[in-house]
Amino acid sequence: MPFAVVFYLDGEKSTPLKQITLELAKEGVAPYLHESEIPPHLTLAIYEQLDCQPCEEKIAHLAGQTHGFDLTFSFLGIFQASNPVVFTAPTVTEKLLQYHREIHALLKEDAREAWHLYEPGIWVPHCSLAVDFDPEKLPQAVQICRKLDLPLTIPVESIGVVQFEPVSPVYKYHLQLGE
Repeated sequence: MPFAVVFYLDGEKSTPLKQITLELAKEGVAPYLHESEIPPHLTLAIYEQLDCQPCEEKIAHLAGQTHGFDLTFSFLGIFQASNPVVFTAPTVTEKLLQYHREIHALLKEDAREAWHLYEPGIWVPHCSLAVDFDPEKLPQAVQICRKLDLPLTIPVESIGVVQFEPVSPVYKYHLQLGE
């Protein structure tokens, strides 16, 4: 089962995102994210194998030295594939790219088989709203996601690792308050 390293978004300020995933579930369009109960997040890396103990120590240390910061979600997008993904994405900042590169460098000795699309230089930062749904329902998913009032500024509050599928949190560490 793969492991994802994620930035979790502020629970209260990400309420609009949770409302969208709830509506997608209630309408029977894309229930997976709501049913998996994973909070809104940005995936920084995915690895097929992760040596959790050393990675946890490194991530805990990084969290202790990293201040929370805001992301401004400014647009909706679609990853076109046999299983499409509808997402909202933040305006890319140097700070976000720096943290992304830092995570990959930090875990390179303890993580194996990185998913190519999450590697530095290729990664498209995003917060998924609709995943694992019938492609025929894509227009309905987009219609629901368009209800999101953008731009939306949400702080990153913690970093963690989840194993999937099914989604199972492994650990999570809060970032330092303030900048």
